[in-house]
Amino acid sequence: MFTDVSRILDCLAAGYRLELDDDAYLRSLLDVATPLFDAGLGVIGYTYDAKDLGEPKIDRFIWSERFDPNWLPPFYESLAKSKTDVADPTHPTGFAAWGTLTCGQASQLEGMRDILPHFAHIGGSVDSFAVNALDASGRGLWLGAPLPTTDRIPSSTIALFGRLAAHLTSAGRIRRAAKPTRAAVLSPRGKLLDASGGDAVAEARDQLRDATLAFDEARSKKMRRNPNGATQQWRPLVESRWSLLDEFDTDGKRFVVALENAPPTRARRTDLSERELQVLTQAHLGHSNKEIAYELGLAASTVRVLLHRAARKLKATTREQAIARFDALVRGAK
Repeated sequence: MFTDVSRILDCLAAGYRLELDDDAYLRSLLDVATPLFDAGLGVIGYTYDAKDLGEPKIDRFIWSERFDPNWLPPFYESLAKSKTDVADPTHPTGFAAWGTLTCGQASQLEGMRDILPHFAHIGGSVDSFAVNALDASGRGLWLGAPLPTTDRIPSSTIALFGRLAAHLTSAGRIRRAAKPTRAAVLSPRGKLLDASGGDAVAEARDQLRDATLAFDEARSKKMRRNPNGATQQWRPLVESRWSLLDEFDTDGKRFVVALENAPPTRARRTDLSERELQVLTQAHLGHSNKEIAYELGLAASTVRVLLHRAARKLKATTREQAIARFDALVRGAK
């Protein structure tokens, strides 16, 4: 596990395979992720619906070759007897503990500690590691592996895999969206070749050019030896609005497509700007400022300013208070 983290770039690329149906997509992603995640007991992947955070439901569940599905019945039976968690194969185990995380290790989460002993039924495992791609739409994708030890995974690795989760979240929105209404086509060197997005593309022209150059470099053979640097450059979004995809035309000529892919927000309020709502929504999901900056393709300083402005408009004096007041807006909107 993690012996060749450059494979994370293959996972990012697989995440943006838009031509596959949902079942084939999840299988393709799991196949690419398995060499990276597998600690000897296989890898699990599933998609889930958490529009109702109290009752999330798994709708697609697959596993790699080394994972034995016969481990699952005794695992759920053990959970049911202990009443430590919802013992239902359609319920994501431990969701209350990890649902706000982009990436994590079960043994490091207080809410998972009562569940850990039951992992023994999963091939004798004692821990697990997973990435969680969930946005405010309530749709999520989870990839994880049971672990034979509780050796602590370095924070740098957690951060790296958190970036993978951010890309899978972004890619999921593109896959679920109707045909984009705004797009731009650029050369790998950042030259704007076509823009159906009109003024929106014109306003973001410089940012799209710079992001395209960074995107192109991140996918080079040289940067494959530096996955941390590559993932820092290859952001899920540009200016919290555009996602970049690699494409080839029928003649094999390569170009980059920028698709409008703004993340959903959990509540509306007329005195809050779209960006302020976006950063508040990500904070409400439990993400740190650093994670929000990466997810939205913004500078960390911009995220701080936006949160400060939003808090002031909500008459909140702290981040926690701002999130609590935003939570009241979210609950009131339901």
